[in-house]
Amino acid sequence: MANVRNLLPALLLFFGLALAQGQPQMILVTESPKPFAQTVEAFKAEVKAAGWSILNYHNMAGVLSEKGYTLHPVLIFDVCSGRYSARILAKDEHRPVSALMPCRVSIYQTSDGKVFIARMNAAAFAPMMPKEVAEVMAASAQEIEAIIAKVVGR
Repeated sequence: MANVRNLLPALLLFFGLALAQGQPQMILVTESPKPFAQTVEAFKAEVKAAGWSILNYHNMAGVLSEKGYTLHPVLIFDVCSGRYSARILAKDEHRPVSALMPCRVSIYQTSDGKVFIARMNAAAFAPMMPKEVAEVMAASAQEIEAIIAKVVGR
């Protein structure tokens, strides 16, 4: 467990350096050719078709509108594949990685009406993790990318 605990400060340092140097890209963003509502519905359908679950979603524009802010739509989805999550959570020494779980995917609309899908670049983080966690992160990242590719029609 100490190994994973020691990785969290390293991750923060790596993320900060990556932002400062512009490499590697820690957040992946894909433009959707579909309107916001269609992108959301396509995402939900593709997540289900891939055998993943949507555990929850956060309507950030809705929540913030209650506080007096007016924003364009932003939905953040918590998505999970039990076969990947269970591999990480089954071992005590890997449980600190749960701070990075579940996978989060954001669908948002910009002020010019464009729609984007954003997510953490899990493949970029994977090499910093213990071998088994890295394998899970890389495999789940590939599946998330396949889901998003189907959503945007690639």
